[in-house]
Amino acid sequence: MKTSTALPEEVHILSASRSFIVYLLLLFIGINLRSVILAVPPVLPLIKHDLNLSYTATGLLTSMPILIMGATAWSSGLLVERIGGRTAVTWGLFLLAGGTLLRALWPGALPLYLFTVLLSLGIALTQTTIPVLVRRWFPEHIGFATALFTDGLIIGETLGAGATLPVMAGFLGKQAWVATFVFWGIPVVVLLACWLWLAPTTAPRPVFSSPNPATQASPVDAMPETKTRVRTIHLGFLLGSGSLIYFAMNSWIANYNQAIQHSNLTPLALTILNASQIPSSLLVTVFAQRMTGRRWPFVLAGCICIGAMFGWIVTPGSLEYLWAALLGASSALVFTLALALPALLAAPGKVARLTGATLSLGYSTAFVGPFIGGGLWDLFNLPALAFLPVFLASVALIFLGTFLPVYGARAR
Repeated sequence: MKTSTALPEEVHILSASRSFIVYLLLLFIGINLRSVILAVPPVLPLIKHDLNLSYTATGLLTSMPILIMGATAWSSGLLVERIGGRTAVTWGLFLLAGGTLLRALWPGALPLYLFTVLLSLGIALTQTTIPVLVRRWFPEHIGFATALFTDGLIIGETLGAGATLPVMAGFLGKQAWVATFVFWGIPVVVLLACWLWLAPTTAPRPVFSSPNPATQASPVDAMPETKTRVRTIHLGFLLGSGSLIYFAMNSWIANYNQAIQHSNLTPLALTILNASQIPSSLLVTVFAQRMTGRRWPFVLAGCICIGAMFGWIVTPGSLEYLWAALLGASSALVFTLALALPALLAAPGKVARLTGATLSLGYSTAFVGPFIGGGLWDLFNLPALAFLPVFLASVALIFLGTFLPVYGARAR
């Protein structure tokens, strides 16, 4: 009598051709999750003028997506467990597309904030769900699939920040900031249609019963609840440290250079900080299966960031571009590898919850860091103190990376 071992619903084996399609979907989802929000800062002066916003209200408009993602990622993880990954991404992309396009239909101050909240909820839900689907669809290639998704996030940041003004000036009109919302919203609608058509179907409440190593109990699953919470905090601050470095440098480079009379360095320094993430993320993608779950990349990134911050403060301004490149590349490496950890370390049924909690803590850390730096600058009137949270986050990377939860032989 022939016996067979059924694969659990958690592992949804894909053919080679379908895997390629899903990899592309992950990449383009990442691009659209960031292009929409990073396309706003280039047109902020126009928005501020036309809607008569204060500087505080203008700053809130750009920081709101980070705050919403940090506040709702954990609850998004709980929702994913109830409705399933494919459905969660569908709703996330729907909210993202709707919020983006509705901003163009009602371009007033209050609708702008309300629809920004709406699209931010879509981003939080989608980004929390992707690691769950990566664990399900690519159990043997978690690092590679997550790195592709992260590549998309970084490419989307670069496209949104770099292409919005040229597109507006060249095709939409020099003052047509409302039309840019439509320009970046249409690709999200196309992506949603492709997702509904091409994404594999999955069950919303998987059952786990296979001896397959990809679905066996993970380190987090085997721990008591208290220790699991400690690991969640560990991963959250690990991800948050890398994100804090990125967002704080973006926040303070221009003001710091102005204070030390090096404003001429700012445009290229910011460009290099953001553009250097792309080769770093692509390199991680190539070696993702070897690097994911290891401790040394986080320790190395922390050491590089500490050196770069010292260099930023004490060396001539002509070297600022070098330090910006090192900081951007290191933060991208940390984000790419840290985002894969919940799928590696959590039990199959707990990936969404751990991912949500990790992202909530991570983005909350990234949101708070720049404010602490600004407060220190105001309190002591020393521009360099704005970068103290970046230095502390770099030290934290070394510590947290050294004590990263063990994942088989990949820990060291």
